[in-house]
Amino acid sequence: MTSTAVVNQKGGVGKTKLTINVGGALAETGARVLLVDLDPSGYLTDALKVAPADGFTLAEALTSSRRARVEPVRHSTTGAGGVLDVLPNTAAMLTVARELDKLRGREQRLARVLAPLDGDYDQVLIDCPPTLDVVTDNALTYVQRVLIPVQAEDTTLKALQLLLAQIAAVDEFLRTDPLVLHGMVVSLLRRPASVYARSVLADLDRLAEQAGLPILGTVPLSVVVTEAARHGRTVVDYAPTSHHAEVYRALAQTLETAR
Repeated sequence: MTSTAVVNQKGGVGKTKLTINVGGALAETGARVLLVDLDPSGYLTDALKVAPADGFTLAEALTSSRRARVEPVRHSTTGAGGVLDVLPNTAAMLTVARELDKLRGREQRLARVLAPLDGDYDQVLIDCPPTLDVVTDNALTYVQRVLIPVQAEDTTLKALQLLLAQIAAVDEFLRTDPLVLHGMVVSLLRRPASVYARSVLADLDRLAEQAGLPILGTVPLSVVVTEAARHGRTVVDYAPTSHHAEVYRALAQTLETAR
């Protein structure tokens, strides 16, 4: 099983849509895929129109004093035999970070929750919250790899530097093996790119070379992505011949190749 955190503490960079649609593209190839909604906003849960199964919610399992099993919810299956399952969240996730700060082993709570699901999936993708808090640290402690959505904006460069520093700290203090950085995905890019956007992209290229963090693809701003979410579907299912579907398939292939 390969696990990847989709992470950037800057909000509005397309984390949730990237998680959903790369997950959908992986399932299309026949992979068993689990999406974990760690963002208290619950956008992934809402976009895929799923609700928690009976039993412990993700928030309850993360903060429970005993081992509590959570049950993934089936979103869809594909013709190739793939599945797309979701661990949805609830409004209770809003207080999880505060509760975790009081607990022992606080950064390993997600790993404990997901351990019973080992072997059930080929790929796990985690939609992280837009903060560098203990919930994000849980994701970074659990996963093997990181995928970073960015935008062609100056604020992205500062946020990226902070994120890389956080990843380095997690590697040093919470992990035995360092995280593998898949790379960056430029999201929500208006076409044609403005002079300002091209300048920021050039800076990202330089940072990518310095940090060994390649730009893996670009997802242009388009209504097809929001339309798919409105219908609770992935782009590869909703608009399989679209340019965006091909972008997500290429990103899924990158994750598969890195296994």
